Order: sequence, then structure tokens, then C-alpha cells
Amino acid sequence: MLGEASSYQGGYERPNADEAARIATRHGASEEEHGLFSSVLSNLLHKDDDDDDAPTKKPVNADEVEHAAQAHDKIYSQNGGEPNEQSSSRDLGSAAALQAFKMFSGGGGSSGGSSNELIGMAMGEAMKLFNAQSGKTGGGSNVDQAEMLQNAAMMAMKLYMTHQSSQSNSGGSSSGGIGALMGMLGGGHQNQSSSGGLASSLLSKLL
Repeated sequence: MLGEASSYQGGYERPNADEAARIATRHGASEEEHGLFSSVLSNLLHKDDDDDDAPTKKPVNADEVEHAAQAHDKIYSQNGGEPNEQSSSRDLGSAAALQAFKMFSGGGGSSGGSSNELIGMAMGEAMKLFNAQSGKTGGGSNVDQAEMLQNAAMMAMKLYMTHQSSQSNSGGSSSGGIGALMGMLGGGHQNQSSSGGLASSLLSKLL
């Protein structure tokens, strides 16, 4: 569609579903899951093509950061990357996206820092969590796989916008993206709650 390349805040090009899916399969998922990744992301992008106010076209907000930080802490810090049976699709997707962002903003990406890289890493990481949860429950899971991957991709897109914006404002510092997320929950955040302070401290572990 005309205008797709400039339809996302920060001026970055519309993500490529097939490229992101290839990156996801390289990030610990199987080749058989390539079609699932591509389908989920294609559907997400298709819904948002004609909607300038779509969630995927907006930077991450403080509530989303807070939820992702808490889910990440429970799964990765407290449980060694093993989600419990109560972890939801949103929990797994958000935590995986934040884990991918940690690697991405720290220089762990391999595709020039593109949005496809971060989205692919997030979906691949989410699939790892899904498989870990399924293994703990004997092959079953209460998490909807497609919903989890959509949450991971959407959160990754939002984090990418925040990262791009903070990189520009911080002169290219590799920690700029995480610093921006912490700033949303730090002392400058109006009406900061105790849970917001907790989330900010959790994010500090990623620096």
C-alpha cells in the first residue's frame, strides 16, 4: 500500500512478516513454525494498515511497561525462564518481547537493528516460553499460541518505537531504549505508584 513505509511513528518502514518469521525460526524456534509466525504477523499488520491510530503504531506506554517488567521478572528472574501454569498469553508475549529487547538494545541483534529483528526475536522467545510451559503441564497449555505471538509482536513493535526515539535523543547510546522505559516509571512519572516503582526497579536489572 502507498504510504506504508512512513505509516509508523519514528519513520521506520513497515515490518516484513516473512523476514521477521525467518528471524524467529533462527531464534530457537523450528522451521515448521515459520508459517505460523508469518501468518500471525501478517494478520496483525493487515488489520492496522488502514488505521493510523492502531496500537502497533504507538510507542509503549507506562502501563504496558509495568506489566511487561513484572511478567519478565516472574518468568526470567524468579523462575529461570520457566513460566508457571498461570502465566497468560499476554504474560508470555510481553515478557518475551522485553527479553528480546534486552538482547536487541544490548547489541545482540544480527540484522542491522531493524524492526524485523526485534519482532522476530520476540516471537521466537515467546515460542520458547510456550514450549517450556507446555512441557511443565505434560503437553497442555492454557495459553493461546496465536494470541501470545501477536502480543509479543505488538509489544516488540512498540518497544522498537521507544528505542528509536530514545536513540535519537541520546545520541545513539546502546542503553538509551531501556533508559527511556525506566524514565516512564521513574521519579518523573506523574502519580507514580508503588507498583510503578517496582517495575522501574525491575527494568533497572536489564541495564
